[in-house]
Amino acid sequence: MTHANTSRVDATWERLQSWHSNGHCHALAAETGSVTGETYSFSAGQLAPENATAVTSESIFLIASPTKPFVAIAAMMLLEQGKLQLDQLVQRYLPEFRSGGKETIRLIHLLTHTSGLPDMLPNNEQLRQAHAPLSEFMKHVYKVDLIAAPGTCVHYQSKGILALAVIIEKITGMPLSEYLETQIFAPLNMANTALGIPDSWHSTGQLDKMTWSQVDEHSAATDWGWNSLYWRRLGAPWGGLLSSAHDLGSFCQHLLEINQGRQGIISPQSLSAMTSNQLTNFPALTESVVRTTPWGLGWQLNWPGHPRGFGSLLPREVFGHWGATGTMLWLDPTRNVYGVVLTTEPIKQEDRRQILFGNLSSLVWQPH
Repeated sequence: MTHANTSRVDATWERLQSWHSNGHCHALAAETGSVTGETYSFSAGQLAPENATAVTSESIFLIASPTKPFVAIAAMMLLEQGKLQLDQLVQRYLPEFRSGGKETIRLIHLLTHTSGLPDMLPNNEQLRQAHAPLSEFMKHVYKVDLIAAPGTCVHYQSKGILALAVIIEKITGMPLSEYLETQIFAPLNMANTALGIPDSWHSTGQLDKMTWSQVDEHSAATDWGWNSLYWRRLGAPWGGLLSSAHDLGSFCQHLLEINQGRQGIISPQSLSAMTSNQLTNFPALTESVVRTTPWGLGWQLNWPGHPRGFGSLLPREVFGHWGATGTMLWLDPTRNVYGVVLTTEPIKQEDRRQILFGNLSSLVWQPH
């Protein structure tokens, strides 16, 4: 078991405060905690430049790509119900995957970034400018060329997650946003979490809790960027989740309880599969890729020393996810502790500030 070193907690929050005080991000919220329920939270800044409301642990951020593990959990729920298998061809559900190599894509490829589908469509910006629905994005996924043959390389692929979301909707007969709400968010009391702004938020006050994402002047001025009503309503399964540090902390704690063998939204067996290096199942991948940049099912495992890892002081067993809007969460199944940091500063390719949070929040937790 572990316990928190409060001086380390203070040091972590002091560093986060400096990010805000030095003008790097106008809003941030963070939480670190353990499976026992011991938690520490921090927040700084205001919701938006023109909204002086103080940020709290209940403030809602556009978390971007940490949306993907939620979609993956939905798929694992269906697997547990016997409604899909990871070795099945995507073509079984999406007949349009019938040429150009797409006919060999399997569900496991969508969950491990090995499908060969692109991250973003070539006409992604044009689709967003036209306020296209997700169905229109999917029409272009059916036609887009693969970057590589399925199973032969790891190429981060948001469009593979879109394809998985469409399959989930076909199996369940309901929108993905509704399925996530009924199967994950409501059971875990994640009241400030939704895939796309739901109609109910217009009357329940959540719209007054939303933070503004920092984007360049050009993007901020559009009606299709991160802060636009179009994008926040769309519910993109690859990056449209809205959530708070408190809600995500509750989610992490629940997964760590499952890690200890308790039943939850998925079984311990499913969580173990999701957080194991699945790249070992693909013989065409090089040993160095499998070893140094491992992926589970929807979850990235830690890449210590890599500029896109979660922290060099976190063990390799840690799993988590990054978000382009400036978010990161990590879970350590060896010590059953976690960290969540939500900011409004878009992440960089190098020198990601959030890795400092990963290292510092890891040091908070000491063995008894």
